[in-house]
Amino acid sequence: MRAFVIEKPLEASVTEMEKPVPGDDEIVLEVKAVGLCGTDMHIYKGEYFGTYPRIPGHEFSGVVVETGKKVRNFSVGQRVAADPNIFCESCVECQHNNQNFCLDFEAVGVSRHGAFAAYTAVPERCVFDTTGLGFTESALIEPLSCVVFGHQRIGSRLAERVLVVGAGPIGLMHTQMAKINGAASVTVVDLQEEKLELAKRLGADAVYDSAGFERAALTNHFELVIDCTGIPTVIENSVKYIKNGGTMLLFGVSPDNSAITINPYEIFKRQLTLTSSFALKKTFGLARELILQKRVAVLPLVDSRLPLEEAPSFFKKQLEGNRGMKAVFYPNGDAE
Repeated sequence: MRAFVIEKPLEASVTEMEKPVPGDDEIVLEVKAVGLCGTDMHIYKGEYFGTYPRIPGHEFSGVVVETGKKVRNFSVGQRVAADPNIFCESCVECQHNNQNFCLDFEAVGVSRHGAFAAYTAVPERCVFDTTGLGFTESALIEPLSCVVFGHQRIGSRLAERVLVVGAGPIGLMHTQMAKINGAASVTVVDLQEEKLELAKRLGADAVYDSAGFERAALTNHFELVIDCTGIPTVIENSVKYIKNGGTMLLFGVSPDNSAITINPYEIFKRQLTLTSSFALKKTFGLARELILQKRVAVLPLVDSRLPLEEAPSFFKKQLEGNRGMKAVFYPNGDAE
């Protein structure tokens, strides 16, 4: 089969690989769509755990083509997507319902081969039926499930003013989730005008570029601030926008060796809460329902649709910085 393989950091190509054979409890699916995530770029650059060579890709959908002998709930020809996180369900973290900290954690596209390939194999317990959804929509269930988990962590924000910093695909998923959870208003800040226009179309009540937002002087204004940039200086600067008694969700992934400086007295005196969420935990099915019921729109977030053969050049180009939205690859041709 054809697969995009990262041989070692910064070296990757599309090459021939053996088609996966399902284990007893596994499903092999023909990959129809696979999204590019920031984690894939970290693996490409050698900034994430895992071994090489590695086929990346953990946001994907496809059609079942083969099943292991113990698979009971899926059949050949069925449209599916999969939670890429494989939890052991027996370690102390899993026993305490902290599966995203599983001590024997595996991840499709990270610690085992992923979906930038014609076929991939996943355990049946990770697979979800996606009847009624297009393949591109289904590939975006995974990032939305991370956003859903973030909102589970902070709880319902009924009638609160929410600030979303960063209007990339994740920021615009957070924008829509905040509206679903009862926000009184959602304000979005970004550097790019086209992303802000999309934010307005997807329900943002107010949008600002960075300079305009500073001039608006909305200090101590938002009950909830969601950082989707992961940029330490942006995080530091955003604390002043949290209303007394409010919360900041650190969702964007900052560099591992970075640091921020925050006055602890301010956190104390203003009774601020700084929290975060890591990956997802049993929220894949919830995200699927939100897309299926058209509560969250994901197709407008896709601005690049590419064949697998363009993966090497596209990954290399991303080293210069990504100013676009979501890229989705189609290893077996564009088919919905």
